[in-house]
Amino acid sequence: MKGARLDARMPPRRGRRPIVAERISTGVGDPSVTVIEANRYDGSFRTADGEPEPSVIKSAHRVLRIFEYFAEIQRPASMTEIARRLNYPASSTSALLKCLVELGYLDSDRHARTYVPTARISLLGGWNRDRVLPRGNLETITRELHEATRLTTFVVSRNQLCSQYIYVLQGTTPVRYYLEPGGLRLLTRSTPGRVLLSLMSDDEVQRIVLRINAEELSSTPPMKFAELKPALATIRQQGFAYTRNSGTPGLSTIAMQLTVLGHASPLAIAVAGSSAIVEIEAKSIIGKMRDLIESQAPGVLPPFDIDAQFFET
Repeated sequence: MKGARLDARMPPRRGRRPIVAERISTGVGDPSVTVIEANRYDGSFRTADGEPEPSVIKSAHRVLRIFEYFAEIQRPASMTEIARRLNYPASSTSALLKCLVELGYLDSDRHARTYVPTARISLLGGWNRDRVLPRGNLETITRELHEATRLTTFVVSRNQLCSQYIYVLQGTTPVRYYLEPGGLRLLTRSTPGRVLLSLMSDDEVQRIVLRINAEELSSTPPMKFAELKPALATIRQQGFAYTRNSGTPGLSTIAMQLTVLGHASPLAIAVAGSSAIVEIEAKSIIGKMRDLIESQAPGVLPPFDIDAQFFET
């Protein structure tokens, strides 16, 4: 990542465009639905399906992206679809899929010409669930929050100087903001990333800001710690982060911490959607997030009053 701007390898896109139905499985073919790719043109964002860093082994990267794609669509998919959606050569994709079938990680349907992960892949990370949330269930919190708000709901972890979307449920409102699972955004520019930064000391955050600026990781103007410090103080005081039009016009995001201070892999959970919806329903969204986190991971959140006035961060 060092010395490379986050947007350097982004494939060219023609403005905001609808995502095809294959990408989101909830009736996006409906002409009344508008899907906008969140953060696509933000200089602090890097796609997950772009070219990997030089230090990343390409075949390993492609295998993991295939499984991330299955997690996103949650249905069988053909080789042609996978190759097209992940921008992989058809020959390489076919060879990888056949290899994964032989290893027992994928099942293939010869008649439908589709593939789907087996139980073997689902069992690989089962041992780690209790470690991530010792007294709760990450999928339960995320799905219940998604069902309650219908907004794009996602969990973020820290990946070096970035926040990374490790689990995403796409929104189901008429205007939806699509977040690419696995995508990266600088901690300083990301709403849940700022939640993660708020768990650190000011000295540690300042070092991170200096590193981001020194390595020129964004095409946007450098952010100074003095600009970020008031936002972190607000997050610590009110218990959550709230942003509007940050990276994507018309998008509002609310985020809270999901793991206790000092956790080896700190996590934050967030909802994002049209500002017209979020601004009206902010209070109920914040209350629902707090209740779900408290029920699944008691003691994580600091006490705060959802009836108090809240501020953008």
